[in-house]
Amino acid sequence: MKRLAGKTSIVTGGGSGAGRAIALEFAAEGANVAVADRDAPAAAETVAMIDARGGAGLAVPMDVTRRVDTLRMRDEVLARFGRIDVLVNNAGARCIKGFLEHTEDDWHRMIDINLTGHFLCAQAALPSMLEQGKGKIICVASIAGHVGRPDRAAYCAAKAGVLGLVRALAMDMRGTGICVNAISPGSIATPLNEAAATDSNVDWGGETVVGRWGRPEDVAHAAVFLASDESDYMTGTDLAVEGGWLIGRARDGEIPRPGAQLRRQ
Repeated sequence: MKRLAGKTSIVTGGGSGAGRAIALEFAAEGANVAVADRDAPAAAETVAMIDARGGAGLAVPMDVTRRVDTLRMRDEVLARFGRIDVLVNNAGARCIKGFLEHTEDDWHRMIDINLTGHFLCAQAALPSMLEQGKGKIICVASIAGHVGRPDRAAYCAAKAGVLGLVRALAMDMRGTGICVNAISPGSIATPLNEAAATDSNVDWGGETVVGRWGRPEDVAHAAVFLASDESDYMTGTDLAVEGGWLIGRARDGEIPRPGAQLRRQ
């Protein structure tokens, strides 16, 4: 039996990268999928991929920072599918600048997209989940919410806020049947990381324990688990999908490359 059969999900930022991978994986597991994205053609493309594989998709052009858009998204999903079982707050953006180069607009943009958007979408989706007596909210955070990263002050602050929001909302949802969890991706090969992926000075794959960049599908698999009934005993927690990046980066000889120990013996 498919793990998400009969469930209706919303994936924000589902037009590309990890969001698209999550939407496709949800559909493959039997869920109806509303693909919400500021990029209307990208959302439509993801839905076309879902439909071509025999799934049921709905493209919803919207901006997660606008409450009116989040409420319209909710209404469109309910009108099409009649329920909301899973919300994946995936839409995000990043600003890479030195701290003193960050403008106030940069700061507000990072907070609005990466944190306030999670808050607004959760407020829009929750009434339907509460009425049903069950639901899953998955917020995509980042390793940047756990550790300091250079030239990312606003982004790190927003992602750390996501983790705080997840814990607080999980407490508020106690006794309702609604679970709230986070996923913290690391070095994932998505369009957001395209510049780093082609930069010869960046070796994120080498900084992980598993020795490679992550794939969007790695994040999608974690999302399927958190969306499914298999995770009903988990709430307020965070799944780090980062290849061991957080436990020790393999630079300066801290973590030997595979086979290095054997070659020295």
